[in-house]
Amino acid sequence: MKEKTKLEYKWFILGACFLMVFVCLGFCSSNKGLYLTAITEAVGIPRGLFSFNDSSRYVATAVANLFFGLLLQRLGTRKLVAIGFVSTIASMLFYAFATDIVTFCIGGALLGVGLAFTTTTMASSIIRRWFVTDIGKYTGIVFAANGIGATVASLIATPLINEPGNPFGYRNSYLLVVAVLVVSGTAVVALLKNPPEQPAIPATAKVKKQADVYIGVPFAQVRHKSFFYVSGIIVLLTGLCLQGISGAYAAHLQDVGLTPHLIALVVSINSLAMTASKILTGWMHDRFGLSVVMTTCQTAAVAAFLCLALANSSSYGIVLTIAFAVLYAVALPLETLLVPLLVNNFFGIIAYDKILGLFAALNYVGYALGAPLVNLCFDAVGSYKPILIAFAALMVVITVAFRFVFGSATKFKQQINPIKE
Repeated sequence: MKEKTKLEYKWFILGACFLMVFVCLGFCSSNKGLYLTAITEAVGIPRGLFSFNDSSRYVATAVANLFFGLLLQRLGTRKLVAIGFVSTIASMLFYAFATDIVTFCIGGALLGVGLAFTTTTMASSIIRRWFVTDIGKYTGIVFAANGIGATVASLIATPLINEPGNPFGYRNSYLLVVAVLVVSGTAVVALLKNPPEQPAIPATAKVKKQADVYIGVPFAQVRHKSFFYVSGIIVLLTGLCLQGISGAYAAHLQDVGLTPHLIALVVSINSLAMTASKILTGWMHDRFGLSVVMTTCQTAAVAAFLCLALANSSSYGIVLTIAFAVLYAVALPLETLLVPLLVNNFFGIIAYDKILGLFAALNYVGYALGAPLVNLCFDAVGSYKPILIAFAALMVVITVAFRFVFGSATKFKQQINPIKE
């Protein structure tokens, strides 16, 4: 009876991870754009200057992820998640009452640290420790909470932010988010507990899947392999491309003549499709393997950039715009869900936390570089179209590079952990 209880507790852990991503990403990250106009108009800060708080966020997340493995080893999961929630709560309070860019940047840095310890990296680490099989499916379900949380948060926050006659209505929204974080954070930390040292593989599991049983080697041995470094570059450049256009595609669609109503429809389609794509991507990983799902998402990214570059206000252009919304959603798991799955497949369990932290840091470096690069190109030529075409070409190069890296990693795995049929 005791063994059964221990085995079934993993579902409470999965629920805790879902709630953590639902609140921290959905309420605190995905809806930041809702606050932009209200804050900059209320406190008189130019939008360009205000965007520096996002830069401080990404830098802080990258730095926090560099030390993720070490901190997790010393503090444990519960303490690190608790620190993440406290930091996120503090960031929301800074955002609520800040009146100058320095204070907003402090809030951004606190948000970056908080999200590093409560979202992608942490949730992936917890799932890897509690589950042996179908990791892609469970990771996809948890990360889908981001889109669901963002939808719920937008319905709650929008009326508060745009309260008639109250230019500081966004403060009430932030304070409501603080209350949600306090309640959910308490529940998550209470649910979390140390995972079993080595979860048992179910007797019915098909252990011939290498991703399910690959133990790997220590980091000291991995770091001498060329595919380790090329994988990191792929993660960085993918984050740069995908995140680089996330804040610019709405402006591009407006530049080419689409109405605000159509642009809002595109954003909604993308959000709904992204929720579904993360679950589907996780299922595809478990069913067909990393190679198939990575190539599918990378191909979707190339097509999405080209569709967006060719979009316009004509009937044909609008069709391309809708196609972009769906294809971009299919590609987006490359910067979240597929990073931990890549680490798990290529490097195994032993060095998982350390390499996941490093790759997550590289991913956020790509985020930090992407938006400035896209907007600098726009300032130089007056259009986003050239950089979109350049990103499509770069994604082709990334896709080809991944094929070579996958071959090298697979060969190394066979040497370390040969599969016996």
